[in-house]
Amino acid sequence: MQSRLMWLVIALFAVGIMSVGIIGCGSDSEEEGSAEKSTESSSSNSATTEPTVAAKPPIDFAAEKAAIQELYSAFYKGFNDNDINAISDTFRTSDNKVAFGTIFAGNEPVPIAFGWRNIEIAIEGLWIGIGTKGSKWGRDDQLKDFWIRYKGSKIEASAIGYNCYKGAFPGETHLYLVKEAKDGWKIHELDSSTENNLGIFGFHKGKPRLKEAGRFFSTDASKVE
Repeated sequence: MQSRLMWLVIALFAVGIMSVGIIGCGSDSEEEGSAEKSTESSSSNSATTEPTVAAKPPIDFAAEKAAIQELYSAFYKGFNDNDINAISDTFRTSDNKVAFGTIFAGNEPVPIAFGWRNIEIAIEGLWIGIGTKGSKWGRDDQLKDFWIRYKGSKIEASAIGYNCYKGAFPGETHLYLVKEAKDGWKIHELDSSTENNLGIFGFHKGKPRLKEAGRFFSTDASKVE
């Protein structure tokens, strides 16, 4: 009887040890599986939240030059037709820094007008003013020098035409433009100087007013031939 009781105790003890071992193994497996899932989840989240930087498409300089020229030709025609609506289509009228100026008298340069309403007043004043009524933008509508580059996600440009308000001779017109995704190229700044004022305000010998204002640029890296 004692022998049977002793064997029963031994058997129960052995079963208890085996149960503990099985439970321990299962716990380790669950912890390992949980750790693996946590690592996989973390690396998956890291991959999905990593920002993707889209590459900027290359600039088609020939196409952009042609589009800027077309816009300037529209301004040129609108001005000479006394058509303020046609001119407004060429300007970024919503830009509160939009600018327009013209210099035709060295001792009395017309100040640059800022804001579209002030530009309208300035242009209409030229059309009806004493000594300016009937004066046209001459001698042609061609732009010659271009600088084009990215500004953030947009493209900006500076340009010069060797023509001007109130002159059938080679003055200078300076432009600063920005290409908008929705509306394409728009003029943000325009200033003109007659030939006799180029020594003061010309691009090559003077100090262009738009360059002084800060947005007109002419870096070698952005020059387009």
